[in-house]
Amino acid sequence: MTAIVTDLSTDAKTGGVILGGKQLHPLWLRERVQETHAYDHYNHQRLYEHSGLDPTLKVKKAAIGGNSSTLLVKFSDGYEAVFELSALAKELGILDDPESIPLPKSWDASLPFKRFNWNDLDNPEEMKSLLTAYFENAFCIMDDTPTERDSLRSHSKRFGFLRETNFGELFNVETKPNPSDLAYTDAALASHTDNPYRDPVPGIQYLHCLRNEVQGGLSTLVDGMAVAEAIGDENPDWLDSLENTIVRFRYQGPTGIYESSGPLISRDHRGYISHIRFSSRVDFVPALDPKILDMFYAARRRMHQLSNDLAFQIQFPFKPGTLLMMNNYRLFHGRTAFDGDLGYRHLQGCYIDHDGPQALYRALANGSTNTHILREA
Repeated sequence: MTAIVTDLSTDAKTGGVILGGKQLHPLWLRERVQETHAYDHYNHQRLYEHSGLDPTLKVKKAAIGGNSSTLLVKFSDGYEAVFELSALAKELGILDDPESIPLPKSWDASLPFKRFNWNDLDNPEEMKSLLTAYFENAFCIMDDTPTERDSLRSHSKRFGFLRETNFGELFNVETKPNPSDLAYTDAALASHTDNPYRDPVPGIQYLHCLRNEVQGGLSTLVDGMAVAEAIGDENPDWLDSLENTIVRFRYQGPTGIYESSGPLISRDHRGYISHIRFSSRVDFVPALDPKILDMFYAARRRMHQLSNDLAFQIQFPFKPGTLLMMNNYRLFHGRTAFDGDLGYRHLQGCYIDHDGPQALYRALANGSTNTHILREA
């Protein structure tokens, strides 16, 4: 067997361990013990409170054992533990972790994307391929789904748990008199993100086509990562303004008034774009210094231009049975115009949270053959 890690030493100054060039705090190691009196192997939870550990804890001895597959540690309080080196190496980034969610990849209109057939998704490898495409591109398209009214409720629950909003568990995108939202008309919709006025903002959106008899009404998608990168390349000050100007978003509907605030672009702890908030009908910037606003308005104008630029935009028609799953925190979406008097177009939509597809991906990565997210018993 090839040794996973051979570089091991103790650090007398910190009382920790240096493993594969990584400094490991003694409490960091202790919190990962998996002896049965300290760790429940069914629910994977600790059986003690880590706040009760000795804050001056140190590692007295450390050695590689078990055919180079384990780390043997004796702590200053006399406790001895055995760690699987592969588990530590995955957490430290020394080994690839199959549970790691695929990283996002920015894209433009030239993106070659695969459409998935709903009937193939009982195959774990096909479902994992779909989820990989979703995590990388922030969307995936499924065809040949059942088209009974409200069947989206069960379709979406395959990936996560429904997030009910002020529009209900499911909402019907069709032309309506006195619409509460422009989506319920036949007008073109510029690139936007949904519900930036909610707290928290719904994470993943589904649109499911039940019926479509119109010409036009193409769905449009634009990658917010690519737009942010282009703005930063063009003018770093614009990007800085979009990331640091806090904007108020407000929706006033027939049943309630919703407000939330945040920047148009946010990043996660790794520096990746984690949240785009953009809806030109419902955003209100504070009365800041005119010079700050000049910069912000120029940056926001450029964001609008690029998010509606065909060089960044993919377009596709909905047909009965088409199901779109998209990351509302990363993608702009919109629609071309159509004439609602010449035919009927009916989509249903809903939202789930981000962690459903992530949990399903991790289960498949660990060898599960169940291609549905499961509720706890």
